[in-house]
Amino acid sequence: MSDMPPPPPDDSGWSSEPPPPPPGPSGHGAAPAAGHADLGTGDAAELATAGQRLGARIIDIAIGIVLSIIVGFVDPLLLPILVGAAYETCFVALKGQTPGKMAVNIKVVRADNGTLPGWGPAAGRWAIPAVGYILLILPGLLVHASLLWDERRQGWHDKAVKTLVVKA
Repeated sequence: MSDMPPPPPDDSGWSSEPPPPPPGPSGHGAAPAAGHADLGTGDAAELATAGQRLGARIIDIAIGIVLSIIVGFVDPLLLPILVGAAYETCFVALKGQTPGKMAVNIKVVRADNGTLPGWGPAAGRWAIPAVGYILLILPGLLVHASLLWDERRQGWHDKAVKTLVVKA
């Protein structure tokens, strides 16, 4: 055995231990990986893809067409719009999912805590693109297409009401 003292601690900055992750936007650890979003609670959720959102929209449009045909016999304009508004708003407010979103396994959540959006945000998510489509069609398309270039995959309607669409 040697009477030599142990070597001094390594203070050169070189260590086999990885450094702790930098704080993320919410201060709860590392920033979410690509395709994920911080929910404001420290939890990250996997974002729905544009393809999933398009698939859900196509299913919901097909359901809306059937409903519009059924109620269109009563009033060819106003009633189908009201049925569409009630369909989207009620499902999103109460379940976070329309039948189309259920079919592709995605849901709408509040961006700040991951809970159901509630009535106001659900109505806003429907109304913002609907007004765009009613006015000129192109603004409605831009509202939905805006998720394609957004880091959190939020359309303008999602940003306005502070929601995210995530994998269920």
